[in-house]
Amino acid sequence: MRHPHHDAVAAALRAAYSEPHPDMGWAAEQRRFGIYRRNTKADTNPDVIVRDLAPGDVEAFLKDVRGHFGIGRRAAQIMIDDRELDRTLGPVLEAAGLSFDERTSFLAHVGDVPETPPVAGIAVEAVGEGGLEEYEDTRCRGFANSDEPTPQEELDWRIDLRRAEMTGGANYWLARIGEEPASAMNWYDGEDRLVFSLATRLPFRRRGIASHLLRRLLGDSQRNDTRSVIINANEAGAPIELYRRLGFTDEVYWHATYELKLS
Repeated sequence: MRHPHHDAVAAALRAAYSEPHPDMGWAAEQRRFGIYRRNTKADTNPDVIVRDLAPGDVEAFLKDVRGHFGIGRRAAQIMIDDRELDRTLGPVLEAAGLSFDERTSFLAHVGDVPETPPVAGIAVEAVGEGGLEEYEDTRCRGFANSDEPTPQEELDWRIDLRRAEMTGGANYWLARIGEEPASAMNWYDGEDRLVFSLATRLPFRRRGIASHLLRRLLGDSQRNDTRSVIINANEAGAPIELYRRLGFTDEVYWHATYELKLS
């Protein structure tokens, strides 16, 4: 099914990735081959959204990226948000030494809000600045598919990023089972709500926690007349099928990502 505001939502998402967001620390510069972005508030890798790049110009493009971002950075993420362009450029980028990361689909919810079934022992809390470390450790464990504690060095720069995102309308929920943090979800608020990440720790999976969080957000969004709720997911990963079953069926944005080592 297609979202009733598909074109407007798609345009808003494309703009969100290409425009600067100084409140969150994101600077964006239009250069010859695309939009170069870096975060001034957190030690994240920079990225480039490719806009006008022919296969024969890839060598010049990579030289420009390395020169622009400098040797001190670990890596840069190269993003292509056009499927046809990705089919052409993807093999050329990989041949040039870049590592393929994933292809991400952004799906808007369409239709009725599904009922929220109970989850035994669950409590959902909004996370403030003081709870960011516990939130981010829970999130990182979920995405790592490992329940080992997240290294403090990684937590530190991620917390800086979460703190910066808060100033730009990001919200964070932490779901607990009993006293244990089990799942973490964040989304950007506004006319549209974008669920940017949703992760559940290994010991708490297959209990319906992720579905519970999404249904809860959908219900709140409906009560507040939010235009759309969008979630992004690796199009080759298992979670995307859950999201589709919950009604996230309309693709309003898409991109492929590749990693370029800088150091």
